[in-house]
Amino acid sequence: MTSGANEGNNHSNDTNHSNDAIHSNDAIHSIDTNPSSNPNPSSNSSNSSTATAASSPEVLPPQESGKKRPEGDYEEHVVGHLKELRNRIIIAGAALLIGAVLFYPFSGDVVAYLWDKLIPESVIMSIYSPTEYLMVRLKLSIAAAICIFFPLLMYELFKFMSRGLYKNERKFLIKVVPLSFILFILGSALAYFIVLPLFLNYVLFYSDQTAVAQIGLGETFNTIISLVLGFGLVFQIPLLMVSVVRMGIVEEKTLRKGRLVVYGSLIGFAFLVAPDPTMVSQLIAGVALVILFEFSLILLKFV
Repeated sequence: MTSGANEGNNHSNDTNHSNDAIHSNDAIHSIDTNPSSNPNPSSNSSNSSTATAASSPEVLPPQESGKKRPEGDYEEHVVGHLKELRNRIIIAGAALLIGAVLFYPFSGDVVAYLWDKLIPESVIMSIYSPTEYLMVRLKLSIAAAICIFFPLLMYELFKFMSRGLYKNERKFLIKVVPLSFILFILGSALAYFIVLPLFLNYVLFYSDQTAVAQIGLGETFNTIISLVLGFGLVFQIPLLMVSVVRMGIVEEKTLRKGRLVVYGSLIGFAFLVAPDPTMVSQLIAGVALVILFEFSLILLKFV
């Protein structure tokens, strides 16, 4: 009897232990499946934030303080810039074409006038190819169109650059366009009235000592056009330096301290754009550029 009672007690104890284990397993399962009872809330928050970030659109970072975009500026694909550049080139090219066509009927008289004005009477005009005279008239017409429509060319360049400039820089460049045309005229006038007579008289004077001077029409007018347009472009260099200083690209004190380097660069540039084996035109252009450079430094104090 006693052993049977003990076996019954042991069986009931085993049953109770098994029931307790089942209840504890159910409790653990309910804790795992219940998010509110998760002992690691940071894990849930990080998962939810990751899901939110994945579903929400990307937000661009705010613009840094102190960096302002130019007024009216906006982001545009490179194709848009290329299309605008193409349109500006078309406008400039059309203007040059119209100017050359209008000037061409008078180019023959201008050729005769320039020859009589710049070349001594003893020198005979010579043509060495059937189309040389026509090509000279065409080149002269294009050069005249560049001189006439030079303000338009500068304006088209300004309009293309204006999107990336600040408001004060735009106002400054508006003032630069007429000044650029004045400097172009001054440079071309210096080449026509001073450099060309000196160069041609010097060359022809020494040629007469050994041979009869008989120069070709094409090469002569190539030299005339190159010197006139070259001096006009050379005279844009001081204006360019003033512009880069006002835009903050180069500091004024840097130009003042590096005068010798600037002088050498200007004279070297003059040798490139003013073709002359006698070096007369290059020296005149270099001296003129040095004077204009000093004038531009003075102008920076008032602009």
